[in-house]
Amino acid sequence: MATKQTNSWISALMGMTALLVASINAQAFESMKMGDWDVAISGNVNAFWTNIDCDTNGNGLVSSGLACGSLVSSDYKSGNVQTGLLPSWFGLNAKQESNGLKTEINIGFQPGVDSGGGAIDTGLRLNSENLRQVNIKFGADWGMLTLGRDLGVYGSDAILSDMTLLGVGTVSDLAVFGGNTTLGRIGVGYLYADWKAQIQYASPNWDGFSFNVAIVDPWAPVNLSGLSLDQNSFSQDADTYGFEGKGAYTWGDDTSTTTGKVWAGFISQSLDTSSTSFSNQDATGFDVGGKVAFSGLELVGYFYSGDGIGTLGFMWDGLDTSGATRDSDGFYVQGTYKFPDVGTKVGISFGESNLDLGPGDTATGGICDPVTSAACTLVETNESFVIGVYHPVTPSLNLVFEYTKTEATAHNGNSAEESTIALGAILFY
Repeated sequence: MATKQTNSWISALMGMTALLVASINAQAFESMKMGDWDVAISGNVNAFWTNIDCDTNGNGLVSSGLACGSLVSSDYKSGNVQTGLLPSWFGLNAKQESNGLKTEINIGFQPGVDSGGGAIDTGLRLNSENLRQVNIKFGADWGMLTLGRDLGVYGSDAILSDMTLLGVGTVSDLAVFGGNTTLGRIGVGYLYADWKAQIQYASPNWDGFSFNVAIVDPWAPVNLSGLSLDQNSFSQDADTYGFEGKGAYTWGDDTSTTTGKVWAGFISQSLDTSSTSFSNQDATGFDVGGKVAFSGLELVGYFYSGDGIGTLGFMWDGLDTSGATRDSDGFYVQGTYKFPDVGTKVGISFGESNLDLGPGDTATGGICDPVTSAACTLVETNESFVIGVYHPVTPSLNLVFEYTKTEATAHNGNSAEESTIALGAILFY
């Protein structure tokens, strides 16, 4: 099954993978008064039975492929009871207003259901847990400042619009045996926005228009594929802060026949290195997206592109072994329909993420020659197709069925396929 290298990345990815849905923000729930503070506790618990079939089509590795079997070059089946894309979550929100200044704190605790320790659980094995959201906010008519750990700006609308937030989506070798979350559409349509230490400014809403900008802690390259540079080999300097931003325009409200949102964003960070073996680089990317809803139908479209930003997460496999940046891009389209009266939502979604070879990956003339380039097993495309049914038994409890077909293809033609059936429930409180 999974190798030691793969298992090491399970812990790394599970430490990174999760998200807090804006519609589940503690501010949306009734609060209790404690002195001058309005305090709210809210969150969710979810669990899914997953039946997963991994098929490598008789090929070799697909390095950084997200269809299960890619990283181990082996066919297998797995059944599990595990957390979905949205982590189970316990959130505390406290806020007050004094002399026209609004202040608040947010602390989020996210435990997983399954231990993620292997194909078969054993006794006395603990489940996983994370603290992903720890921040303070303050602001007034001029906008709001966030200081601390919060969801990144770049790619946030993409993941918050993903229908698999209520379900499972792609599982992959990284989460096939459980852990804190699955991938949903992360790495198969968008880069993970992630939870980042940051200082973020959010503007007021001017007749539907708003913007966010953030300075983010320095991030370093990650070598998931084994064919890239990471922070150790690249000697990434620790003073290269990242910058993220987006502008958005929304229209409509609860009384409107049609509602929607369009947005555009960017991400940028210098990849400065103290090593004399590599030159300094820049990781830069942009994204655009939009969604519109009318009469129970909602349509979503999203596209991103960048240089050095990698795939799956920011700067994952973004640098080749020569220290040059790799280009990457991706998209997803999604349509959902909520039946009136019963409230059942059905959806269909397709997306892919692409990673190009870098100058150090190819032979003369830009040809991927397996004899001269080990990077030919590097993933070229991760794509997935999802069908989902989400039924609200109560306003808080949703039953979920999903079928996800994920395919990973390498630059040399190696491929792997993952078929996942997920049944479960998610309960918000």
